[in-house]
Amino acid sequence: AYATGPLYGLVPPLIGFALLAAAALAGIALALLFGPLVAAIGIAGAYLTPASVQTEDPFLPGLYAYLLAVTAAALVVLRQVGAAWLGWAASAAAALWVLAGGMVAGGGEALWAPALFAPAAAALHLFLLPGAALESGIGQRLAFLPFALLAAVTLLLVPGAESHWPAVGVLALGPVAIARAWREARLAALPWLSALAGLLALLLWPVPGWLAPEEAVTVAGVVQAMLPIHPWLPEALRPFLFAALALALLHALAGAWREGRSARPLAWAALPAAVPVLALLAAYARVRGFALDARWALVALVLAAALTGWAARAARQGATTRAGAHAAGAVAALALGAAMLLSDQWLTLAIALLLPPLAWIEGRAGLPALRPVALAVALVVLARLLLNWNVAEYALGSTPLLNGLLPAYGAPAAGFALAAWIFDRRREDAVVAVLEGGALALLTALVLLEIRHAMGNGVLVPEAPLGFREMALQATALAVLASLAQGLEARLGGRAVLGWGWRLLFLGLSGFSLLLLAANPAFVPGETLWPWPVFNELALAFLVPAVLAGFAARRATPPWLAQVMAGQALLGAFIWVTLTVRHRFHPVEMALDLEEVSAAELWAYSGAWLAFGAALLALGIRTGAKPLRLAALAVIGLTIGKAFLVDMAELTGLWRVLSFLGLGLALIALGWVYRRFVVSPAAAAQAGPA
Repeated sequence: AYATGPLYGLVPPLIGFALLAAAALAGIALALLFGPLVAAIGIAGAYLTPASVQTEDPFLPGLYAYLLAVTAAALVVLRQVGAAWLGWAASAAAALWVLAGGMVAGGGEALWAPALFAPAAAALHLFLLPGAALESGIGQRLAFLPFALLAAVTLLLVPGAESHWPAVGVLALGPVAIARAWREARLAALPWLSALAGLLALLLWPVPGWLAPEEAVTVAGVVQAMLPIHPWLPEALRPFLFAALALALLHALAGAWREGRSARPLAWAALPAAVPVLALLAAYARVRGFALDARWALVALVLAAALTGWAARAARQGATTRAGAHAAGAVAALALGAAMLLSDQWLTLAIALLLPPLAWIEGRAGLPALRPVALAVALVVLARLLLNWNVAEYALGSTPLLNGLLPAYGAPAAGFALAAWIFDRRREDAVVAVLEGGALALLTALVLLEIRHAMGNGVLVPEAPLGFREMALQATALAVLASLAQGLEARLGGRAVLGWGWRLLFLGLSGFSLLLLAANPAFVPGETLWPWPVFNELALAFLVPAVLAGFAARRATPPWLAQVMAGQALLGAFIWVTLTVRHRFHPVEMALDLEEVSAAELWAYSGAWLAFGAALLALGIRTGAKPLRLAALAVIGLTIGKAFLVDMAELTGLWRVLSFLGLGLALIALGWVYRRFVVSPAAAAQAGPA
């Protein structure tokens, strides 16, 4: 047949093609007698036959009718001989011919033949596959993978097509998948595969540009303005919008009809809950480009109302799982509608407020599949609020505290915490951990940004570096948040996320304290402080964080973290004592390079350090904490070193006498206290009872 036709041209191309096709089909038929090897030769010849016949005017409908017959013959042989590779070969060859037809047709109207061949070939693969084959893994793959492969190659034709036929071919896969899944419960995932293909087709569809028609506004016969008219269905967009509507209705109606009659009701109930929402999202993105539009929001509201009614109907029937799926779809439709109407922080707030309803639906309906959905929503919110630099450009208002930061960060933080509590009542997992961590992160961001907003007069991005006062407020805020998180962890019985949270906050505070030390008014000229004698910016920057870190260090684990926090507490308190002395002597300008250290100030440092060491010693004796006593001895030793190395050289006259006399008397008193309350009890404890 090859020699008669393509090789020597003894007969016209059409007759040569018929001879080759007859030989190939005969080879496939002989496989029933002689086995798979003969079938392989016949299938190879059958699929290669069209490529071996050259013609200037290929007739694509006839070609794909022939290929459909070849595919059917190959699958019939597969049913008889049970060779799985025949199915793979048939699906691969069919997919290659869809691509080849797309190249031959060139994107025009002739694409209808390869586009419709794909769903027809998919139907052959699904309906000619024996039901017994689905009991094995390879049989199930023979049901899903050829369908997915044919859908994928048809999708490749959609972007560059000048006609709508490739998209029609993808959408036609939906009825094929639904019909097969209708008859076979084990193939209930097929409609989801066709829905995915349809959604991708909407995203790849070459949507044409269009301009809204305009209406002239005339006054006394003179055109004054041209007002655009926004029709509901612009003619250029009708094919695309009808395709989106068809995709949504097909899967929604199929799911609604089968959800109460199938052995797998949730797989069908989720179709009307998800596919219409996703189809609306795809259409909105392609047509409006996520621009705010009340008309699209109205469509989302209607969809939410329909899904709510669906959920109520399922609840009346006692099908809580199905009702939960529809309720989740209604929540998603409401969120989409909010996205079509809102922007900036209001959009993020609307998305975040979905989390508690999702958690409640998951608990009431027993839908664990909603947990990954909630996780995805939480990650979107966290990305928008913690990784989005555009937050600084939001219209937040200029009022301190009561401004746009509360709905932007405070309400989402509350939503995260409430959703975590509801989810945790069923079980603790990664979703609960992300929600708890997100609530703490959003609360921290809210507090820090409120401080920035108040100190920057409503501006989040400062034109100049942060001032010491603002940094001091942020240090205290971090310390308070870390302490509250530690207390909440202890109260709730050891929440891992809260444990990590307060540890990270205290470690971040340790690094931030180094910046505060470098930016304090003694080193940076021009920084002014509140005139209060004790509680001022210095206390906020060093004393309050030191006290809170010291209390937290008593319950901190591991030991190295407790040591870091204790060191931070001691260093912060020592810096506060030193800078407070400096502030009392120089309340207006503390900078060392502008104001010299007087003799009285130098003596005051020694007295303050000695008092600080005595306070540490008393606290160490009171609590029995040896590290505190050692720290007290270190501070006292530093004071002694200062007296001999600095005071002796810098102080003169009465100030030198007072320095050494006061130091000596204080050391005598401290030595007596140490011997009386530390050495003697220890010796008595070692001697034991008399």
